[in-house]
Amino acid sequence: MSFRKFTKFENLGAIADLTKRKAIANSIYIELQSKAGKGIGFNNFETENFAEAIDQILKNKVLKEYCSQDKELAEKVTEEILDFINKAKREINSSVNPFESEKELQNSIAEMDEKTFQKKWSLISDFLKNNYSYSQIDCNFYASEFNKVYEKKNDARSFESIKEHLAEKWSLHLFNKQNNWELTIIDKWRKRIAEELYKRLEKIKHLQILLNPFTNELGRLFDMSKGNWQKSNFDILNRYSELLKNDKSIQDLAEMLGRMRQAEKEFEEELIASIQLKPEWEILYASKSDLIGIYESDDLSSLLPSETALLADETMQLVFFKKFAEKKLQTFEYQAKILSTREELFLEKRLKEKKDEKGPFIICVDTSGSMHGTPEIVAKTLCFAILKIAIRENRKCLLISFSTKIETLDLTDMKNSIERIIDFLSMNFNGGTDASLAMHEALEQLKSNDYNNADVLMISDFVMPSLSIHVQEKIEQAKESKTKFHSLVIGSSQNQQAISEFDNNWFYNPNNKDSILTLVKNLHTL
Repeated sequence: MSFRKFTKFENLGAIADLTKRKAIANSIYIELQSKAGKGIGFNNFETENFAEAIDQILKNKVLKEYCSQDKELAEKVTEEILDFINKAKREINSSVNPFESEKELQNSIAEMDEKTFQKKWSLISDFLKNNYSYSQIDCNFYASEFNKVYEKKNDARSFESIKEHLAEKWSLHLFNKQNNWELTIIDKWRKRIAEELYKRLEKIKHLQILLNPFTNELGRLFDMSKGNWQKSNFDILNRYSELLKNDKSIQDLAEMLGRMRQAEKEFEEELIASIQLKPEWEILYASKSDLIGIYESDDLSSLLPSETALLADETMQLVFFKKFAEKKLQTFEYQAKILSTREELFLEKRLKEKKDEKGPFIICVDTSGSMHGTPEIVAKTLCFAILKIAIRENRKCLLISFSTKIETLDLTDMKNSIERIIDFLSMNFNGGTDASLAMHEALEQLKSNDYNNADVLMISDFVMPSLSIHVQEKIEQAKESKTKFHSLVIGSSQNQQAISEFDNNWFYNPNNKDSILTLVKNLHTL
């Protein structure tokens, strides 16, 4: 199995050797991608005390669910877990070891001779009694054993063997204390990384609910959520999600715009080849099914009786043999017919629908002061709805907000624009209105490869001057290339001349709850 590259962890060398670090990193990634939950397959000794902490992090069901669906997310979480290992190990290595002096004392007894040890036994004994319980190290037992040696009453055990036994037992308990100290630091970092991971997963979960269906790329959302996402961000998204849910007419409008291209199908001619089987009778002359006449041949099995009579007369036998050699014997002719099929190739022309991907959206939103209040909410909610459709259908979506100046925002670039989307949904509409600037920008975007097949929608109360003559001419040219221009007119104070350039005009009247959304097509021709 080839290892994935987690260069920062592998090269840093915080724990183990290079080969083992690669194996640990890869096993974490594989475990995140798997739904089995078997753990990383290493113990604490092999990973310098990190295996149990890693497995504990990976037990989270939400983490496993998301990472098993998204390789990019699994990679990012793996990198964060490896970063946790590096940081925890760095703290362990840089901290003052609280057991360093005890380690020195424990090591020093190995070099002590009997007299030196006897002099320092009181100091060693007091230290052990203050730091270890009776059940851990029984100092009275060792004092008794050493006295027996001093008094030559213990021939079975030497001074060195008793001292070595004490050193081994002390070393074991000292190792456990130091090990627990390291585990405490590791657990502190584990709790920190786990809390951050799980919080961001909850944000992603919340974001998926609010912005479904355009939260499929969990890895990108994981990065995005790592920043300063506050509760207010979710409150804003939740607000427009609820508005969209409660106002079916806006959702219907967004869906109608989404289907607009689908209604204008183009067809192309294609040549279809087909093979048909035709029945026919096939004649088999070798079969004696039907007698159809008499002919000359050398077929002895079909001889006429008159020919066989020539053999009965010796004088005529030579005539028979001559006719046989020349294949001129009179014989019965038989044939049989069987019903068979014959393949015939037919070519026919058919019309098929051209495969034409649905075009992108260009949304021009009036953010002037006259849109403040209900028109502002409607405009933002519709943008929210169209964004969801655009992502669901993999269609590009460009937002052009305008008042006295314009700003553009690529709504489908979720990784880089989610904060700007939040800003748009949070902003207050104010200033004057110049729709010509926005429409000019939309027309320029139509020339690019990304938006050359776009539907253009302008959302405004259309309390504005008419579009400039230059812009009107450009709109007519764009229509010849099958670009559709739509407007959503909010309120009832619109400039009729301003909306006459659009193919379809929707009128949204917040005061009419019975018929809140009406459509007028090609208003300028009515």
